[in-house]
Amino acid sequence: MSFKKLLIMMRGFMPQIAHNKDAMTDQVFDIYLSPWSSEVGKKALFRNFRRLNPEYMQAIVGDLKHLDHETLVMWGEKDAFQKPRYASKLQETIPNADLIWIKDAGHWLMEEKPEAVSCQLITFLDKQ
Repeated sequence: MSFKKLLIMMRGFMPQIAHNKDAMTDQVFDIYLSPWSSEVGKKALFRNFRRLNPEYMQAIVGDLKHLDHETLVMWGEKDAFQKPRYASKLQETIPNADLIWIKDAGHWLMEEKPEAVSCQLITFLDKQ
C-alpha cells in the first residue's frame, strides 16, 4: 500500500473514533495528517503505530510508577479507539494522577469538546 493510500484510509478512519463526527472537518484532517506527509513524518507515524501495541505499554509501566509530579489524564467517555478502561489503568499506575472524563467525547477530545478540555487544563495548571 502506498503512503498516500494510507493517509486516505486514515482520513476515513478518523471520524469513526469520534463521538461527535461533525467535529472532524477536512481542516482537522489536514492538521493531523500533514505532519505525516514528509519522510520524517512517515517514520514518526509508524513509530506511533508500533506504540499502539500493548507490549509497548507493558514495557513502560514500570517507569510510569515512578513519575513524581502531578499528572492529568483526560479521556473521552465514549472513546472507541483507546478504551476507557485504559484511562483507569493509567490513573492507578501513575502516582498523583487525576483522571478527568470528558462527557460526550470520543478519541478526539480537543476537537470534540475544546471548551471542556481547556477548562480542565486551566483548572489543573492553576493548582500547580
